[in-house]
Amino acid sequence: MEIKNDNIGRIYIKTKHGEAELLYKIEGKVMSIYHTFTPDEDRGHGIAEKLAKTAFTFAEKRGLLVRPDCPYILYFVQKNKIYAKYLLKS
Repeated sequence: MEIKNDNIGRIYIKTKHGEAELLYKIEGKVMSIYHTFTPDEDRGHGIAEKLAKTAFTFAEKRGLLVRPDCPYILYFVQKNKIYAKYLLKS
């Protein structure tokens, strides 16, 4: 499975049961991640985690801070503390 980024707000991967996606928008130097979705049949296989890691790598390469407007991204960062340094401090 290949993860793709359309570079205009969507990182996605085709799965056996559809598409999993992470939606974002960039304003200035802030990347707001506001939605993640994985088809029910594909949950529990680390797909959302792969999308999140791809998003953080994308943000890092562009010098962006991440605003986690999606509950999954907050969970992901709590579980993977190395990504906390990229979060926008409020």
